[in-house]
Amino acid sequence: MFLKVRGGTVVRPEGLEEADIVCRDGVVTEIGPAIDTKVDEEIDASGQLVFPGFIDPHVHSRDPGLREKETFGHMTAAAAAGGVTSVFEMPNVVPPLSSEAVLDERVPYLQAQAHVDFGLWGIALGTENLTELPKLIQRGVVGIKLFWGYAFSRETGRMLYTTGEEAAEDLLRPPDNGGVLEIFEAVARSGGLLAVHCEDKAILDWAARTAEASRESYDDFLRSRPDVAEAASVAAAVEFAQHTGCRFHVVHVSAARSANLIRQARAGGVSVTAETCPQYLTLTDEDYGPESVMKVYPPIRRRQDQDALWDALLDGTIQSIGSDHAPHTVDEKRRPLWSQPAGAAGVETTARVLLNEAHQGRLSYEKLSWLLAEGTARVYGVYPKKGRIQVGGDADFTVVDPNRSWRIANEDLHSLNSLSPWDGASGTGAPTRTVVRGRVVMADGELTSSPGYGQFFGPKGPSVDRESAAREMSV
Repeated sequence: MFLKVRGGTVVRPEGLEEADIVCRDGVVTEIGPAIDTKVDEEIDASGQLVFPGFIDPHVHSRDPGLREKETFGHMTAAAAAGGVTSVFEMPNVVPPLSSEAVLDERVPYLQAQAHVDFGLWGIALGTENLTELPKLIQRGVVGIKLFWGYAFSRETGRMLYTTGEEAAEDLLRPPDNGGVLEIFEAVARSGGLLAVHCEDKAILDWAARTAEASRESYDDFLRSRPDVAEAASVAAAVEFAQHTGCRFHVVHVSAARSANLIRQARAGGVSVTAETCPQYLTLTDEDYGPESVMKVYPPIRRRQDQDALWDALLDGTIQSIGSDHAPHTVDEKRRPLWSQPAGAAGVETTARVLLNEAHQGRLSYEKLSWLLAEGTARVYGVYPKKGRIQVGGDADFTVVDPNRSWRIANEDLHSLNSLSPWDGASGTGAPTRTVVRGRVVMADGELTSSPGYGQFFGPKGPSVDRESAAREMSV
């Protein structure tokens, strides 16, 4: 099948170009002015921006195991509706993606539901699955995820936020620092990427005890999860990465302290990259209210942290943006702050929220193209298949009307439990078409694809060697 995207402005990190794009059988074949190739379908993108397909590298569909919260079908439908062409699914489902055997079961199960293309994260469980990590990397997971300090149930494989959730004998306890260093070494030897949820559990336990007396306000909540817990884990992980040569990636950076540590480490030649999330870039503690669903881990912090994250985004310290999409049931999220679980819907709203920031001049469309597409694709070793509009690459496009007004409403979103921290927010700049491998899967907010179109993909073995990764990440 031939598809042409006509008359749009192609957005690349180095600049804008007015051009037509032609693709055949899901691959870009021509880019240039006024292409007259006969095609089967044409999109008129006049007056619109044509981005490479947006990638969300950080989503939790909670499927299988926790389908009352979200399903992979609902999540990928929400992605398509929001202009996202590829998602990377996190591994803390039930059972977690800890082995080749689980991977073999998981891919066809998820692919049957997928509206967009997807990659999968593997999980590190200390000595429990250390020998499986090289196999998962070789099979094409986008990275290995370590939930530093979190225990798992041996019986169910479910991640536990507190060790009191299960009987002590049922716990698969988190590795100590020696065990974490062993994970860094294993991933380094395999040429993979290790991403870490950086919050020091001992510091969190101490902080929670000190905040126990009040447990009322959002300020109390922030005191229970202080920025030093995140920064301490980042600092330790930087040392482990430097010692082992492991490619280390910090997910959902929320604190100024952490951004400064990452900047210093990169300047010193350590192979470290970082991601932040739209909630940390557009919300602060001042936005919290009684009906808010903005409780996430790490928490949304203060204005000075937000300002520091924008500085890190613009100077290249942070290379990628992920939504950390992680819904819970409506009943769970309507509980009081201290008893509600952390996480919220986000994959469908990321593009609109950040396009509005670009419309207001806080970042350029070129920079947005890097953060949501090419930079992210390079971090995870899926470039040049994904991340850039170029001949030979996948025909993944996010077509955007930069002047289209929008308003986010929970009832319009496509997740199973679609409570958004941005419910009621409005702005300018919205995706009008989502194209995955040459097929339109969303047009003017309406889904046009069926479950099962999305395909599994990944870097297929060691994604990139450490030296080339370091060079690419300096772009």
